[in-house]
Amino acid sequence: MRKRLVLSCFLLIPVATLGQGFGGRKKTIVLERKLPAAAKLPGSSFNVRVAAQNPQYKDVADKLQSVIETQLIRYNSDLSPSDDKPDATIAIRVLNYNLTQRAETDLTASLTHVGNNQQGRQQQPTSVRVTGNLAVTYQARTRGGATIDAAPFEVKYMQVFDQTSQTITKTKELFSKIPHPGRKPAADDDTPHTMGDVEELLVNRMAQRVAARLVTTDERVPVLLARGKLDSNNRYADAGQWTEFVENLEMMTPLPDVDDDAYRLYNIGVGNEALGYKAQSPTSARRYFEQAVLYYRKAGDANAKEKYFIEPVNRIEIALEHYKKLAAPAKAAPKASNKQGKGK
Repeated sequence: MRKRLVLSCFLLIPVATLGQGFGGRKKTIVLERKLPAAAKLPGSSFNVRVAAQNPQYKDVADKLQSVIETQLIRYNSDLSPSDDKPDATIAIRVLNYNLTQRAETDLTASLTHVGNNQQGRQQQPTSVRVTGNLAVTYQARTRGGATIDAAPFEVKYMQVFDQTSQTITKTKELFSKIPHPGRKPAADDDTPHTMGDVEELLVNRMAQRVAARLVTTDERVPVLLARGKLDSNNRYADAGQWTEFVENLEMMTPLPDVDDDAYRLYNIGVGNEALGYKAQSPTSARRYFEQAVLYYRKAGDANAKEKYFIEPVNRIEIALEHYKKLAAPAKAAPKASNKQGKGK
């Protein structure tokens, strides 16, 4: 049975972002995200095996196995799961899984109480920070045991929720909004979640990461653009003029406040990501993705409280891993040729 935490019975309302950033009326653009498979599965049958390093992770491991199978079939209908001599075996080991919640008190609210001579009144938590982490090792092998592809993967989740939550009364409405394989993703993460739903979200993200290594994925991904003083430049994104979009932001005088300027850096990351998807060569795409990761991380370092800076790093690292992997076989080709020669 899945372990339920206290917040499972509350409707979690994300704390709104104020001022410069994503608050208010959100600005969304859609990126055409097509990634070639980083490795080729032999044949048409496969078997997914997910083991848990810690018995406490077994529930998550079982769910991950099912969702990976679903994702592979979703993107390649010629594939089918099989337990009887499959052409390929995909072995996953769950190394770490944790989902935590921590009550936090808004310092501004506390100071207000002090100013109103309510020092003696015990301060109640004003929000709850929910964090999650899922780390695995992955390996795809042929029926004969040869390694097709292997890598360690990690996905993370972080969001701050308003503590003034109300008991869930519309369970069906809540669960209809949970991300599922094949469902169009939301542009942001404002959808209410129970703790169990956050677990499902982490499992889905990990499954997408594994499946994307083995099958070609083609998705329309809604992405947020930061607003405020950056609004005037966002028109270039609407027009698909990503080179101008990035160049203007790079030439723009950094915003005085470090937290505010983090959103300028984030938008530069979005622009480079978009250019990477449109690049005509793997080398060019990889260069843009490296810049996107760099700027997304700079944004996160400058403003660690912004939850929307986490998912873009997860998303773009998948693309970057693909192109690093695609470049590797060309260097290994001579060795493979020699081996084949010896085998004849």
